Amino acid sequence: MKRILITLLIAPMLLAGCSGEEGNVEVSISSSAYPLIPASAVSCLAKENAGNDVPTPDISPSYFRIPVITFNRQDTTKTLVISFIRISIPIPGSSTPLSCEVGGDNLSALRGSWYDSTTREALIPAGTATFQTDCALYCGGIAATTPFTASGTMEIFGLERDAAQNEVPVKTSTVITIQNF
Repeated sequence: MKRILITLLIAPMLLAGCSGEEGNVEVSISSSAYPLIPASAVSCLAKENAGNDVPTPDISPSYFRIPVITFNRQDTTKTLVISFIRISIPIPGSSTPLSCEVGGDNLSALRGSWYDSTTREALIPAGTATFQTDCALYCGGIAATTPFTASGTMEIFGLERDAAQNEVPVKTSTVITIQNF
């Protein structure tokens, strides 16, 4: 009986210790629901590739856009390299959730300095605590015929690299909500 009581008293402290540890990288977006737009749009990559020409719309109708993605870090001694972003939202009435992945040149185009670098890596340098994209992320082609509001996750995958080139994987996420009127 005493063992059970001691276990019950200690277990919450152990669980609190485990859940209190958070990753160094946090991502945030605005908290309001992003509306679905029933038109096509131009991605950041299409704008970059167009140069001085008029870019061709490459985002399918029924899209939403995330104007700014903000990355925050407590420990800034390492360089953060973002590999890709995945958005997954279950759509009411659909058997398959919305899945939107952004990586490679599409990812680097979300920030002018990333796209203009020789490596086109989505890189946040050491010493930087807060960093934001300067071009919107678009996800399109969402089949929606009725009004709804749905929430899901936006996940960020990457790594942190120290001065000795040692790398540690990073995964963080935030809630995202979209709305069809």
